[in-house]
Order: sequence, then structure tokens, then C-alpha cells
Amino acid sequence: MRILLPLALVVLATVPSAAQKKVSAGPSKPKLAVSIVVDQMRADYLTRFAPLYSGGFKRLVTEGQVFRNAHYTHTPTYTGPGHAVVYTGTDPSNHGIIANDWYDPAIGRTVYCVEDLEVQPVGSTRESDKRSPKNIRSTTWTDELEWASVGAARVYGFSLKDRGAITAAGHYGDGAYWMDDQVGFVTSSHYASALPAWVQAFNAAHSPASYLKGSWDRLMAPSVYESFTGPDERPFEGKLRGASGGSFPYDLAALGAGNPGLIRYTPQGNQILIDVALAAVDAENLGRGTHTDVLAISFSTPDHLGHLMGPRAQELMDVYLRLDLQLGQLFDALDARLGRGNYYVSLTADHGSCDNSNQAALEGFAVRSWSGNEIEAQFGALISGVELDEPGILHIGNDQIHLKSTDDDWELVRDAIMKHPAVQMAWTADEIRSSCDPKAAQRRNAFDARSGQVFYELKSGHMDYGSEGCTHGSGHAYDTHVPVVFMGPGIAPNAQRWERVHPRDIAPTWSMLLGIALPSSTTGDPLPLAN
Repeated sequence: MRILLPLALVVLATVPSAAQKKVSAGPSKPKLAVSIVVDQMRADYLTRFAPLYSGGFKRLVTEGQVFRNAHYTHTPTYTGPGHAVVYTGTDPSNHGIIANDWYDPAIGRTVYCVEDLEVQPVGSTRESDKRSPKNIRSTTWTDELEWASVGAARVYGFSLKDRGAITAAGHYGDGAYWMDDQVGFVTSSHYASALPAWVQAFNAAHSPASYLKGSWDRLMAPSVYESFTGPDERPFEGKLRGASGGSFPYDLAALGAGNPGLIRYTPQGNQILIDVALAAVDAENLGRGTHTDVLAISFSTPDHLGHLMGPRAQELMDVYLRLDLQLGQLFDALDARLGRGNYYVSLTADHGSCDNSNQAALEGFAVRSWSGNEIEAQFGALISGVELDEPGILHIGNDQIHLKSTDDDWELVRDAIMKHPAVQMAWTADEIRSSCDPKAAQRRNAFDARSGQVFYELKSGHMDYGSEGCTHGSGHAYDTHVPVVFMGPGIAPNAQRWERVHPRDIAPTWSMLLGIALPSSTTGDPLPLAN
């Protein structure tokens, strides 16, 4: 029987709403999704050097939407967990990458986050290139795009680090490539049985050693750097391998002779990633098909150099000024190939970093640096003074302790390590599971059966590291606070938001932009992109 609807309903059903008109006015889906993670980029790097930016960072801020108050919600804050959060949209307790490496009591050894002894290296012969995403327990938004397109979408991840590339490419990506210092970009048999011809050609023409030529000097006048960071050579800054001092300029040809790994600590480490990414765009025709493709890049150099020299080094400032120009080069190239406004970009970091504790102590803060061996020995001494049912420490790492003893002893161990002068707070595993303390919740968000029995947090500003450079991993704001930026058609330019958001919101935002399913374990929310 034919049903006649009231005229008003017919009109409403046939007239598009204002929201529908707005959506249909722009491209329904981008040709290319560009996902950028800058390893160890603190949120303040986007604002601290803003007056000097003229390239990619400036374009992201002026043409995109910046979320100024984005924080990770898990501890420890490391590269593997952070990258996995960006692509799965959930915390480590759900996606499974609970640290860069962790002690697994079930097998009695430490496990690396993307290790896979069942795959083979491709392009190299190193055992350390037996890598895959098998430890990631959730799909990624890049996986969901592959499924939604029935494999037609092309997904590629690039990084100097294996974990930076693999977490981006996910389980079903077309390629994840990371750098062997001698060979160039390599992968594993999870993704390919042999390096594509274009990767082989790139490696032949662009070896890491080939980038180490000439001199690395400051991009701008020394006085500019001094006004932002202070003197060139400061106490507690590490030195490039082979360098007699820690000040500009650096003779890359001399320092790089026999040491191609030096590229990881110089702006050339970012440049080789720009070059290989654009080579992939051309060789794989990314952004030119009927489905959205993905180009994911994780820039590792800021992390390598940050660990060595710390966040106040002129060398690190120069890396960011040059990365600004390198990102501008990337965007200009994509404009030329795909057309301006035919791709979306997201930018974030996997974690932040602290200041060097010894440097801060010189400036009047009551903080200090503690070596890992020192902390472990001192904890051992404190715990040995407690009468436990079953004494013994299996492992200390990732701000947690694995014990032989039963839960009857956990509180005794917790109270013992609370006597250490650097410890702010400690919790038992039971307290991590149930406490309302937000610091405990950060650890709960990276907690599972592989975790320890006692957890701790060092006081703000204290560093479990060597005397030089800096590190990360805590739940303090300097490690959790990172930039989040989206740029693309329909996103309001020069827009800033101040509400607290999280990097786990990036994956569901991409899912909504692409019209695909959320990653399987997503707990984040789509970001409110203004238009």
C-alpha cells in the first residue's frame, strides 16, 4: 500500500539542512591524510619559537586549528606508547604497548614493544629489524581505512625509529619503513618480502652517510639564539660523538666519517624523512587514487638530540627552525602534486621532555638527576630492610617494581621506597586499580597483567637519567603536554582552543574526517574542529 506523508514532512525530507549544505560544499574526503608526529616535541616549542617560524609550523598555526592544552593520560610517557595512542585512539592499557619495553613475568624477560621473532628483516640482516605490530592489541585508524577501502587505500609510515613507523602503518599498512644507519630504509617481512624498487633506488642515491657533508651552523645570527636559549655551550649539555666541544659550527663530514648514525642528531635526520616521504608520494601515486591514502611521518631527530643536549640547547632550537622549513617544503610539494586544499594534516608529539635537573639545580631549584642504577641500588637497600614473606626484586623499570612476594608485602615495599628523597608518591597494584588519585589513574591507563606490583613517581623536576641532556617518561606536565594541530579544507584557519583534550582524540577525529569506523579499542572523542 502506498503511504502518503504530510506535505510538511515531505518538504523537510527533501530540503537539505544548513549542516548538510556545509558538508557538501567542500570535498567529501581528502585525497591524502598526512599524519605527523614529532618525537619529544613539547607543546611550548610551537609557541616559544613562533616569532621565528616562516614555514610549516607557521602554516599549521595560521591555516589550521591548534589545541593548546593537549595532554597524555598515561604513564610512562615514551615513544612506543605515545605513537600507539595517536593511531589507536586509546590508552596503553587497551592498545597493549605499555612502554618502549617491559618486563614480562610470564616469560621472565624484557620485551621490546614492536619485536617479533617470527618475522624476518627486509633490506637488512640485523636481528633488531625483526619487527611488526603484533603487540598492538587494537586496530589503528589506518587499519580501519584499509578495511573500509577493501585494501584500495595506500598507507605508508616512515621514521628513523621502527616503533615510530610501525605504530603508524598498523597491522594492514602497505609499508612501514625505518632507518638502518648503514643501508637506509628497511622493513620486515610483515609488510613485504622485498624492498620495493623505488626504496632500493632511494637507498642507493640517499644513504644516511651521503647527508653528512659540509658544516652545520646556525640558521640565524648567534644573537637570535642567545635571546631564546642563552649561551651556546651550557653545563650538562651532551656533545655530538667525536666533537671536541658542544658549540657551533659542526664539521659534519669529519664527525660523520665512519659514523653515519650521526644523522639522527642533526637536521639532516629530518630531511631524509622529507625526501623519502616525497619519493613515496611519487612512486606510489599517493593522493591520486579514488580512496584517501595515508602518509605518516615520525620525526625522530628532536628526540635523539633532546636526550643528548636537553630542551635549552641552541642545537635543538636550530633543529626546530629547520624542521619548520622542512615541513614547509613538504606542504609546498604536496600543493604542487595534489593541489592546495586537497589533503588534511595532523601534527602532534608522542611525549614532551623535562629540563635537565642539574641545570635547574644551578638555577635554584631543589632537584637533581638520579641514574637508573643509583635508583635501583637505593631502592634495593630500602626494601632489604623490610621483612618480606618472599624477599627479592625481579625487575625495576618504567617507574614500577616487579616483586617475588605476595600482595601481603606490597604495602611494605611501597612504604619503604617512599623514604627515598626523590619519590613523590608510591602505590601498590591494588591501589592503581582502584584509586581516584589522578596520578594513579595515569598508571592505571598503562596497566595490565604484565605490570609490576609497586609503582612510584619521582618528584617534579627530578630526573632518572644521566648527568647530561634530558629524558621523559613521567606523568608531570612537561612530559604529558604536547601540541595537537589539524589543518585542511573546512577547518577554520588561525583557530585556537584552550580546553583540555588528549592525543587519544586524534584517531577518532581522523575516523570522522574519513567516514570510517573507529579503531577497535578507541576511548578518545573526536576533536571539535571549528569550520
